[in-house]
Amino acid sequence: MYAFNYHRPGSLADATKALSGGNEPKILAGGMTLLPTMKQRLAAPSDLVDLAGIADLKGIKASGNGVTIGAMTTHAEVANSKDVRSTIPALAALAEGIGDPQVRNRGTIGGSIANNDPAADYPGAVVALGATVHTNKRRIAADDFFKGMFETALEPGELITAVT
Repeated sequence: MYAFNYHRPGSLADATKALSGGNEPKILAGGMTLLPTMKQRLAAPSDLVDLAGIADLKGIKASGNGVTIGAMTTHAEVANSKDVRSTIPALAALAEGIGDPQVRNRGTIGGSIANNDPAADYPGAVVALGATVHTNKRRIAADDFFKGMFETALEPGELITAVT
């Protein structure tokens, strides 16, 4: 891998500030797509901004007939959530079948949709459910969020905070 600056902010404001520095900063959520591409030298970010320390980006809240899932919520947490299982059982089943236990316990819903990797399970589910992607700047309908393979509507300095 190439050399990079590592940041582990404790708040969304600190993460946004860290993203504004460096030539080509990248967000690290679970790392299931980013780290392999860095190892293969297909990505060489100047800075990695690790979101794992931001508590506000984690958790699941049911409301009405929907559920809001924080961007840093792991696949395992989605799979095991009673709120997800009762509100959208298919989403819990999908999360339960992602990768292996290591991937389910490290990978996050936000990282999965932010990368729009064609091998990922969440992007199709997010579109099929008519979900809304929340960022630090706006709310984006899933149909408008995904632009093409590995391409989303995220702008520089914008990061996913939750999915409803």
